[in-house]
Amino acid sequence: MNNIDKNFNENEAVETVVQPEITSEKLAQIEYDVKNDEEGQAFLLFQKKFVYKKNWIKTIAFAIVAVLFIISICRKPEQALNYILATLCIAFIFITWYNTKKIRTSLLDALKLIEDDRYIFTLYEDCFKIETIISDEVDENGEKIPPVQPRVVFFDSTVIDVIETDNMFVLILKKDTIYVLPKRCMENEKEEILRNKFKEKTGEKFVTI
Repeated sequence: MNNIDKNFNENEAVETVVQPEITSEKLAQIEYDVKNDEEGQAFLLFQKKFVYKKNWIKTIAFAIVAVLFIISICRKPEQALNYILATLCIAFIFITWYNTKKIRTSLLDALKLIEDDRYIFTLYEDCFKIETIISDEVDENGEKIPPVQPRVVFFDSTVIDVIETDNMFVLILKKDTIYVLPKRCMENEKEEILRNKFKEKTGEKFVTI
């Protein structure tokens, strides 16, 4: 799931800007692709970390209100408004969780179209770079597909959360952009290099699950 932003668009071309020069040592380079199920796992982890907490707060608050209306119904069953308000609270809880799942499902459907795209992740001492490998294919007008500008991210200038699972590293930038690095595409040595550097640079924002 390379470069999913707030609107959850994968591999959206980065706007044309002058990328900062990389002067530090290159530590590792990985060529990889991201399968749809891996994207699903990564986005679910993102939602659990940044979305579920808000959902639970809303759920508890509206559940408490719903209970109060139900108590009022038991005391004064003739008050029709209590039935309506209790139903609205329950409906809001359902919609909150339904929309969360719907966003994930819609995203995965959209990302299926670019499941075969390939990328290059390069780790440096103080940053990393992600490039999209452009094939020789042409677009619907017969024109060659233009290259996508690489994304360079410096550890000291961006808030980065890293989640490590058994099969991937998930990088979350500023809580709105996700990068997935599948371990199946890297040797154990490179996996260890990434793990150590991510831990060093992100500190408590690195978690293993």
